[in-house]
Amino acid sequence: MKDNYIFTGRGKKIVVEKKRGQTRVRVVLKLLAYEMFSGRLRFSGKAGFTFKPDLYAGAVDGQKALWADCEEPSEKKIMFFHSRKDIFSVFVFLLGKDSALALAKLFKRHSVEAVIYAFEEEFIQKLAGALYRKNTFKCVLSGGRVQVTLNGSAYSSSVYSNIAAAF
Repeated sequence: MKDNYIFTGRGKKIVVEKKRGQTRVRVVLKLLAYEMFSGRLRFSGKAGFTFKPDLYAGAVDGQKALWADCEEPSEKKIMFFHSRKDIFSVFVFLLGKDSALALAKLFKRHSVEAVIYAFEEEFIQKLAGALYRKNTFKCVLSGGRVQVTLNGSAYSSSVYSNIAAAF
């Protein structure tokens, strides 16, 4: 069963789908990924691949397509990325810096370049716990931090990335 979560703010409406087996944490990570790319990524129903991204942007002007996952990918999925590294730029959104460091090593072992963003676990858990079906939302990314206002409550987290100038 699919559940939709609706987020409104700053004159826009974002609908994030929670598919069967997905957690509210994943809904929050999808929303943050969408915001970090200023709406350039689209929520994916992308067919034709062995795996499906959470968010996707097609190739433009000779650039690679953007593929965003909002969970730790399996080793099999990383091997899939390796076989298509000339097609995709991979972005992964996770909980916790330690998970991100371990995942970066796994990507490196398979010779796959990926940009990894990790948020403080407590921050994501609090956001997930505060979700309703319809939400007001505002997100500001600045100086290695993310500040979110969800349904009138403010939350903040540092953002770890394996690249120096993440945003």
